[in-house]
Amino acid sequence: MQSSKWTLIYMALLLAPLSLATARDTAPVELEITNKTGFPIYVFQGKWRGVVLPDEHFQAKDYKSSALTVSTSTPEAGFKFVTLSQAKGCKAQTCILIDGN
Repeated sequence: MQSSKWTLIYMALLLAPLSLATARDTAPVELEITNKTGFPIYVFQGKWRGVVLPDEHFQAKDYKSSALTVSTSTPEAGFKFVTLSQAKGCKAQTCILIDGN
């Protein structure tokens, strides 16, 4: 089971688009997604798909133009809590904190 977890993480790294690394341009950040789970999560927006690894952040600029969808990377994974916040520790206007098993 442990090796399959690491296999999934390595696969997610290989499949992650480069746009996650370049998503922090000059436009103001409107939304930040923080993955506090033990598994990668997928973020979908329009035709774009990204992967957010455990304990990593993803920053979206314009979520008003198309819906932002978050899902688990495996059927065994699940979300325990999803929190929407504008706390001081958030580097964006709004933060979504996803916690799971």
